[in-house]
Amino acid sequence: MTGIAVPYKAFQLAVDIFNFTEPKMPGCNIADFHPDEGKILFDYGFLTEGEIRTVVPDRHNEGAGLVEPVWNEETRTYQYLSFDDGYFVDVPEEDLKTYNLDVDRLVRHIQEIAGLDGEPRSVLRNFLWNIGSFKLGSRMATVFLARRMAAHQSFDDIYDALKRLSGKTPGVVLARTIPTGRHVELPHGFRMLSLSDTMIVEGGRYRLDMDMVRSILTGVKGQMVDDLSPVYASPDYGLVRVNGREFVFTGAKHKEAIGFLVRAWERGEKKYRTQDLLENVESTADALSQFFRGHLDWRDLIGYGGGFCWIKA
Repeated sequence: MTGIAVPYKAFQLAVDIFNFTEPKMPGCNIADFHPDEGKILFDYGFLTEGEIRTVVPDRHNEGAGLVEPVWNEETRTYQYLSFDDGYFVDVPEEDLKTYNLDVDRLVRHIQEIAGLDGEPRSVLRNFLWNIGSFKLGSRMATVFLARRMAAHQSFDDIYDALKRLSGKTPGVVLARTIPTGRHVELPHGFRMLSLSDTMIVEGGRYRLDMDMVRSILTGVKGQMVDDLSPVYASPDYGLVRVNGREFVFTGAKHKEAIGFLVRAWERGEKKYRTQDLLENVESTADALSQFFRGHLDWRDLIGYGGGFCWIKA
């Protein structure tokens, strides 16, 4: 494990902000929902103070929403009128702040936890970075980091930027959220992985699972893939490819459940009783939605209904 001082929950908040339309967050949201993580990110230089907010939450008038503060020269504070109280009230300092994410700092941090060297290079300004390469057999493969990849316009721009990299060796594009359409593909054999699927977290430390990144490429290009079959699974069922799309599972019980479903499909059994599946993996979940909670695209791989589930091949 690499020695990372920033706690994982703070890292997750930084990645969330990274994926916003604008990589920034109002101070009131940090104060109300992420006070500890926000302070850590500020202390470590991931967040910096930005512009003063032109609208702030009305904390005195119930249900009033946002209001525009005005500067009171006498009190030297920003205030707004509290209609319930009948007088002007000061705006809390945190409500006036905007915190900007240092995108370059986060990109370098993700490169560090991936164990990659060199200086990250922008491929598409503010949306796509080359964060390094690694040895894949006799060749080099590239790791990219993308921002807002699941947004339609961003995806189109990222796709075009990757397409212009003709002649490059295939690689992997990491993103907080990847497109969930069943037929989304990237040019030149590039593959997509969500950051959450590639993280290994142990004892408060975390890193990117580069073995998984390698398996995505070797699973697609290696000899063990049968391109004539609509379903491929790695030996541990952590990687499943169905009709050309890859799905990654990191949890032991998730892999075990996928194994049952893949083997059933291989035997020609179209459906598997859901209750039997959950019991076979010794899960306490009452439904698949609870069992796969946190895995955003499991419904794209697994069909379910009438007490049964199946691989959607």
